[in-house]
Amino acid sequence: MLSLTLVSQSQETRIVDFGADVISVDPSIGNGIKRLLGNVRMTHKNLTLTCDSAYLDETINQFKGYSRVHIIKADTLHVYARSLDYNGQTELAQLEGNVLMDNGKETLKAPRLDYNMKEEIAYYYGGGQVIDSTNTVESFWGYFYTKLDQFVFKEGVTLTNPDNTLFTDSLRYNSKTEDMSFEGPSEIFSDSNYIACERGKINSKTRISTFSKKVFMQAKQQNLRTDSLIYNQAGKFTEAFRNIDLRDTVENMIIRGEHLFYDEPNNRFQVTEDVLYIMTGDKDSLFLHADTLVSSREETTKSRRIKAFRQVQFFRADIQGRCDSLDYLVIDSLIQLFKEPVIWADNNQLTADTLGIYLKEKGIDHLDLKSKGFMVTREDSTLYNQIKGKMIRGFFKDDKLDRIVVTGNGESLFYPKDGEQIIGQNKAVSSSIRIAFAEKRIDKIAFLTDPDSKLTPIKDLGIKDMYLEGFLWLEDKRPITREDIRVWK
Repeated sequence: MLSLTLVSQSQETRIVDFGADVISVDPSIGNGIKRLLGNVRMTHKNLTLTCDSAYLDETINQFKGYSRVHIIKADTLHVYARSLDYNGQTELAQLEGNVLMDNGKETLKAPRLDYNMKEEIAYYYGGGQVIDSTNTVESFWGYFYTKLDQFVFKEGVTLTNPDNTLFTDSLRYNSKTEDMSFEGPSEIFSDSNYIACERGKINSKTRISTFSKKVFMQAKQQNLRTDSLIYNQAGKFTEAFRNIDLRDTVENMIIRGEHLFYDEPNNRFQVTEDVLYIMTGDKDSLFLHADTLVSSREETTKSRRIKAFRQVQFFRADIQGRCDSLDYLVIDSLIQLFKEPVIWADNNQLTADTLGIYLKEKGIDHLDLKSKGFMVTREDSTLYNQIKGKMIRGFFKDDKLDRIVVTGNGESLFYPKDGEQIIGQNKAVSSSIRIAFAEKRIDKIAFLTDPDSKLTPIKDLGIKDMYLEGFLWLEDKRPITREDIRVWK
């Protein structure tokens, strides 16, 4: 094997050692250009190169190698290709044909690759792939900063690992820290969810990801839109911030707020800060506002349970209400209000210790006022019809209060009329009372057990005579529009 050492005549001394089975000079291919055949070897600084054949231009310090090209740099980096064009002055290697770069941690594959040995930057174009122990990334072109373990991928980027598949326009990836960040319209697919956004960061070690700018997430039956999102894939929980819009496609509900925490294994989420819950319906939707809302899917009932806490108010055209806390089990179609609950239906006000709303497919079926049930209907500016009892049940027909049944310790105070003229006050005590409504007002009252009843002329009534014990009139707190539920009075 022949071996020579060339000392270049440039101002900066370059040394190129090379050897081959055959070394010849052919003037027909250029002045001073050497042809190397068989077991070609070239070394330059900390670079060693082997191939089957090559041309060496000593005048410009250029080496072109062909067939089974193998570059070894500093005994740590290996590059393979079918052909190489290497400039010893600039230390730029241009490789083509099934290029493979391997540093022991990552493998880069591309049809062509430029590698600046001086700056330690590799650049591929026309398609490429990088593989490490966790991730595989493909893109149309990309940079590899070998000193920094930093990759930059551009155009048609696809990243796959055991957890996700990511499609994006631009991706930066540090193979040492396994941090990656991306820009542009992006999609992330996993076994349990789908995420779309325009900016994000993913760490393969911690399996924690952050997403921002037009974030959309689909998980099980829920679709979530938000400004930013943190997803812990190991713990299977999600945290979202600002302009949250969560929709359950099975339960027909929408939840909005400013902060969300979602526990994926338990299918449970909590929303806080300006919470708005919308229960969509065929005729009308119910809008509910609260400080905090918790939703969970119960495995025993296979149904979702909604709980709202603190300063809860809701509005629907036919019914409004407020309370301190609320519980809604979807499968039972039951909404329960706790701690000073109030419901308004037409011109009727209903209060109790606990208040239950039973829904049906197209509206409200009935209401239950449990313990200290009290119903007030305003007759005019100073007079109020009143009914109280241990248990009051109100039935609805066509979304209107149709009749009331009072059971246990029933008391009533109302003002009968002769035409449009009030003839006095009727006050009665009966364990069971039934009241029928017409045109949103009391039409008939029936006492199912013998009542203790008294009719008193209006002129003979004092202030204390006009109210049953426990009377409250809370009309000033009633939400008149759905926007009013955001203001607690």
